[in-house]
Amino acid sequence: MSSVSSIHQATATASASSGGSSRAAWLLARQKVNTRSVTYYAASLSALIGIFIIAHWLRFTFVKLGWSRSRNPILLPFFALSRVTRRIFVRSLPGFTSVGHAVLVTVYVALNATFGFYNVDYSVSANVASRLGWIATGNMVFVVFLSLKNTPLAFLTAYSYERLNVLHRIAGYTTMLCVILHGGLYTSYFIGAGRISTLREEVVTAGIISGFTMFGSVMAGMILRRFNYELFYIVHVILFFAIVVSLGLHRPELDSERTLYATIILAALWFADRLIRFCRLVYNSVNNEANIYALPDGGTRIVLKKPISRARPGKHCYVWLPKIRTFETHPFTIVASEPFELVINSYSGFTRDLHNHALKNPGASLKVSVEGPYGTVPDPLDFDKVVLVAGGSGATFTFGIAADMLSRMSESSKQQIDFIWAVKGHDNLTWFTQHLNNLRNHVHAPKIALKVHVTRLGPESLRNSSLEQPASDSSTTDLGPSALEKGNVDYISSSGPASSAATRYESDREEKDTTRPTDFPSAATSTTNLNLPIRPGRPNAEAEIREAVSSMTKNQRVLIASCGPDSLTNIVRNVAASCISVDGPAVEVHCEQFGW
Repeated sequence: MSSVSSIHQATATASASSGGSSRAAWLLARQKVNTRSVTYYAASLSALIGIFIIAHWLRFTFVKLGWSRSRNPILLPFFALSRVTRRIFVRSLPGFTSVGHAVLVTVYVALNATFGFYNVDYSVSANVASRLGWIATGNMVFVVFLSLKNTPLAFLTAYSYERLNVLHRIAGYTTMLCVILHGGLYTSYFIGAGRISTLREEVVTAGIISGFTMFGSVMAGMILRRFNYELFYIVHVILFFAIVVSLGLHRPELDSERTLYATIILAALWFADRLIRFCRLVYNSVNNEANIYALPDGGTRIVLKKPISRARPGKHCYVWLPKIRTFETHPFTIVASEPFELVINSYSGFTRDLHNHALKNPGASLKVSVEGPYGTVPDPLDFDKVVLVAGGSGATFTFGIAADMLSRMSESSKQQIDFIWAVKGHDNLTWFTQHLNNLRNHVHAPKIALKVHVTRLGPESLRNSSLEQPASDSSTTDLGPSALEKGNVDYISSSGPASSAATRYESDREEKDTTRPTDFPSAATSTTNLNLPIRPGRPNAEAEIREAVSSMTKNQRVLIASCGPDSLTNIVRNVAASCISVDGPAVEVHCEQFGW
């Protein structure tokens, strides 16, 4: 409290005297306290990140050394505490990704409140305004750090940028609140002190501009992002440049105002990340091309000539197709790495234009480059059973995980895979015909149970589809012990290409095009059939997950991975959380969601 007393004393002296020396003493005393508070705030955030780093590497060590399967009495208290905590934190919570996410946000906001309002001389509102300005500047560095695509946290905590994006937005909202209070309190102070002319000074004007550009950026993130992501991204980048420049002009002195150091750091972080991404795009564009194929119901397949290093199915990369968008890159999940393949659903903007181009130019070869890969996914080979739950185009993630796992399994591997996939219609199955064939015909096919649901499978769809009887060999797709007994399974023959790069949807006019490569036969002319058992209606994900976990012993490990709409991932989170117990198998949950 001595620092507050010194500020209060300096404030009283400054109020009693108009001398410049007393005012300078007041400002110097306040700056020392503010600098110390922001330093403590930064240290607290670093400590919070450190907790996640330590927890991640402890779990990683325990898994690799086999201790996670041990029932050692010495380790049991640690495992019990970990599982009880995760049983609570993994659950979904309205407005947040999970309970754990809500707790983390609460801690972050509490740190802002503590260091923003503690140890402040409240006798003058300008002191509170100054403190909040310092906190806002520190938060800006944190906001940029959380936005980095090439974040070190991906290696240190297994949280890549797309999983940090929601925290990036929370930090942005908090920063904006600090800026509003900072500007409002200072304005009130200057008007009350009869110093309204101060608001017209250049450094203050720059601060006002910085505040309004921050507000515009936050509003774009809250509103525009939901309706037009491409436009939001352009606006977001332009406003970031304006924020950096105006923030630098607001406090331009390096010696007297250390806030300029923070401005330089956040600008350097952003530009370094952009430079890394740009260099990757340039390198991966050399002699690289992509063939695009339209799929039924708005899907598009991209097959690239050259893969990228460290690419694994299940991760994602940013794709640059200058023919479709010259100055834009877009993230898509990697379905296969040999050949490098992406399957994309059409919504609006880029994906819609890409699909339309593929319809008009089937098999067209386009200049392409990719940048990445990104994403942190638990290694499925560390688990005895992997339960993959996907909805619609979320199967790009689960197909990638399953294929990658099967390709790395040895003959002695005992891992099992439950693959649960729900699609709206029969046409959506043709998006992944070859991938379904690959799973069914793989040498480890008996270890994977395919459970495919079509939610809009009506009588007309059944009449238009050829019904097949299930094969009697051991590789027949398994729908669970009760599926065949209840007679609720239909076997539908899905036409698909002989190559994963081949599936596409063409009109009669396009089928007459003799200039397309013969290596890519159309779905309409392909003779490869997939006799796939279909279960109509939505999957009972809760029952499927509980059955999978209950089949494991307490010394085994289960990975439950999901990708799809929020409603599906919320169910998976809650069911998986309820399956975490001290006496049961170790359960890991990973939910992948679009919206990068």
